[in-house]
Amino acid sequence: MTHPHDQLAQQVTQALRDADPDTLITTLHHHQLLQGTPAQHISNLKPILHAAHRDHLSLLRPPPDFHPWLHTILATNLDGSSAKPNTRNARISTLRALYKALRRLALLTGDPLIDFQNATAERADDPLPTRDDLDRLLKVAHKDPALHAAILLLWHHALPSSILLRLKWSAFTPDEGTLLRGDLITPLTPQTEAALTRLHQRAGYDPLYPDTHGRTEDLRMFPYDTQDALRLRLRQVTRDHDLPFIPPGQIRRAALRDHPGTPQTLGYTRDKDYREALRHAQALADSSTSQQPQ
Repeated sequence: MTHPHDQLAQQVTQALRDADPDTLITTLHHHQLLQGTPAQHISNLKPILHAAHRDHLSLLRPPPDFHPWLHTILATNLDGSSAKPNTRNARISTLRALYKALRRLALLTGDPLIDFQNATAERADDPLPTRDDLDRLLKVAHKDPALHAAILLLWHHALPSSILLRLKWSAFTPDEGTLLRGDLITPLTPQTEAALTRLHQRAGYDPLYPDTHGRTEDLRMFPYDTQDALRLRLRQVTRDHDLPFIPPGQIRRAALRDHPGTPQTLGYTRDKDYREALRHAQALADSSTSQQPQ
């Protein structure tokens, strides 16, 4: 009889061989060999597993030039755009956690990432996208209801993209114009509420028949399976309209500068944290203004 531990090792090995991050991460989380958010781990590992499968490289038996290869893979998103330093570091952090789990399963004896150098983290004071660029992005995205609503949640409400991707319609209360984010009920700006209502109606909700909300509750709001998918759609729209590419994280960072609103609007449960973030956002805005050519 095969030992359960051996069965688990076989499942994990097969998922690695198939470049299947969903099965790999779900299995490891189920057996408490990996901590954190599964959706984020899947997003972080997907480009690495896909590249390894394409290049016939075994992550269990990496070749001598593994580190140079990995640096190249981490630097590029699935859509071909350059990955931000913090994105690269998030991916390598997940890979480190994966290797730790593989060692616990006795699939590895050493650590293939010893002496691997992380990318230099992005500074919190890196320039934010201009409000004009964000307004133009929002205007051209209007033809895509899902992207339009996603941008508004990022920009008006500082919603993390990892949470945005998991949202279901059960979190939206159309009659009140609110969104449940964690333990907080967020009042939506009129523009965001209108965008979500439009998207909700496309999902099958009819305001004349309130019971139709129940039919959509278990449906996901957005069609993006990973952050890379959301990033790719943003890249396509900005490229098609000759706009600068603005990743989701940069849109979110501009929220406090352009739409300070209230603590609840931006997802803060403590007023102290909101005030501190607001002061930091203002300092960034002042810094950006002072660096512009006169």
